Amino acid sequence: MAKQNYQTETLNACGLYPEHISIEEWDNIAGMEREKQLIESKILLPLLNHELAKKHGVSTPKVLLLFGPPGTGKTSFARGIASKLGWSFIEVSPSQLICDGLDKQAFWLRTVFGELQGVDKAVIFFDEFEQMALRPDQASPVERMVSSEMLRQLPRFRTQEEVLLVCATNNIKIINPALLRVGRFDYILPIGAINAQERQEVFSLYLKHMNTGEIDLGLIAQRAERYTPADIEAVCTNAAQSAFEKETTLGSDYKLGTEDLLQALENHKATISEEDLGRFQEDIDQFCRADYCRLLLEDE
Repeated sequence: MAKQNYQTETLNACGLYPEHISIEEWDNIAGMEREKQLIESKILLPLLNHELAKKHGVSTPKVLLLFGPPGTGKTSFARGIASKLGWSFIEVSPSQLICDGLDKQAFWLRTVFGELQGVDKAVIFFDEFEQMALRPDQASPVERMVSSEMLRQLPRFRTQEEVLLVCATNNIKIINPALLRVGRFDYILPIGAINAQERQEVFSLYLKHMNTGEIDLGLIAQRAERYTPADIEAVCTNAAQSAFEKETTLGSDYKLGTEDLLQALENHKATISEEDLGRFQEDIDQFCRADYCRLLLEDE
């Protein structure tokens, strides 16, 4: 307990705060069953069955990169992985790089990795990873130093047990190519748009907590083309607020219906554009060379 308290204090001094994630976070990831199944088989099973994995010569994953358009659930998956493992969750934000000045970014990154060396049973999450790992031709001298420091630290991180580093990016193209070579990341996984059936499942997840009447979920999901899980949450939140206001005005029970959701959809623009989808497919073709990436896109 004393060691754990010491680790927490030293992490807090770097602006890092371990968080316990409820098991429900994994269960509440709706509409992305293929991604969940892949992560369960490739990431979670070896970590939860370390000795059996070792028996079969399977290396437990250490570093994972999730890429895809904004709002597609990369952060949710990182938190969900921690919840499924029962490990603590520690998020490292790019904004922390500049807290002590631009010239100290590489030093701060080295310090953070040094503190993380003493952590066990934790999922470390680097969001907006590209900001810490810019390709040299797009980086300033200071940013190149940060990227070089990341190149040095990742192999050292891989020596730790019962720790998983999950990195997420909306723009994999600007990441230092040296970091994307074979051996740096155990898996590079695309997290993209969800199809109509998956959108229907996400709507169902949020609507079960609302006062609803008859709803044509098939129609709603069809109209929500290119909507991310985050978009759908926002639509449901806005529809719930509207229904609440209508009931306070009417003074009688008001049940949310299809037209209410259609109106909420009209008022919300999808995060992902057709151009985003095109770029995402290009990224898959360029950066994701394994068969499992294609499996995620079947029946889109």
